[in-house]
Amino acid sequence: MAIDERGDRRFELVTPTPLTAGAPQVRDSNPAVSPDGRWLVFASTRDRTSDGTSLWIAPLAVEAVPRRLTEGAAIDAQPTWSPDGRWVVFASTRSGGEFDLWRFAIDAAGNPGEPIQLTNTPGHEVTPTVAPDGAIAYASVRLAAAGSREIVSRLEERAPDGTIRQLTAGPGDSSPAFSPDGSTIAFARPALHNGAPDAELWRMARGTAIATQLVDLPLTDESGPVWSRDGRFVFATSVLRGADGNVVFSSVVHVDLRDHPARARMLGDHAGPVARLTPAVPSRQLDVAALRGDPEYLPELARIMAARIAEQMHP
Repeated sequence: MAIDERGDRRFELVTPTPLTAGAPQVRDSNPAVSPDGRWLVFASTRDRTSDGTSLWIAPLAVEAVPRRLTEGAAIDAQPTWSPDGRWVVFASTRSGGEFDLWRFAIDAAGNPGEPIQLTNTPGHEVTPTVAPDGAIAYASVRLAAAGSREIVSRLEERAPDGTIRQLTAGPGDSSPAFSPDGSTIAFARPALHNGAPDAELWRMARGTAIATQLVDLPLTDESGPVWSRDGRFVFATSVLRGADGNVVFSSVVHVDLRDHPARARMLGDHAGPVARLTPAVPSRQLDVAALRGDPEYLPELARIMAARIAEQMHP
């Protein structure tokens, strides 16, 4: 679904798959808009079972008909474009049971080349992002130690020559995103609130190990940051969980980096409060005034949840 800055629903991006009796519901996720604004690449369970995804592509247009980019039984997920639009980088299990990073060239007609493996280390490499110089940052997820059950996640960077270096020590860093000029990385990192961790948005100048919290949103988990093309706004998914850990509501939030102090706002939707995940931002200039008119996130979330509780009590 495409929503503009004023909260108007513009169009369905891709044609839905007709539901058939007994078939699992199709899940399209992790959209990524090409730098020239022509294409949308995303992960989908179309033609797959519910626990597997392939990569698909569609023109960025009204109810475009998508076509499958990757074949086989492997899980291909989390696609991202190189800033020059020549490559799509993604996480995949195609080399075995663990996620590694792969890429394929893609031509002007949206046709993919042969996938090339970029990483092959113990553990998982996921949620890649590509800098203008071709470096790839990602989350490296693995066991804390041999024989341990503790999972740790840290950020690493693969240089264009294949050299890998550690960016953060973790233990819970994830979903990095390079700013358009490649100078800054936004990412998710747990913060403690009343002794319990929840994921918050952080940022770090490239080449340093010093991270600062972008915005403090207790009670919700933020992940998957995405930059506007001018580097002014950071968008992300924010999830409210119940006492059992299950998702109660998910939103798309955005932060204007020129705000001091920084504050998160909920992306408007005139159709009402609908669960939203994994945003993508097109290359065009955004309407700053419309975005700054969106409600502050936590008060708006409280209002939405209060209305839902009232509906349940007085149907």
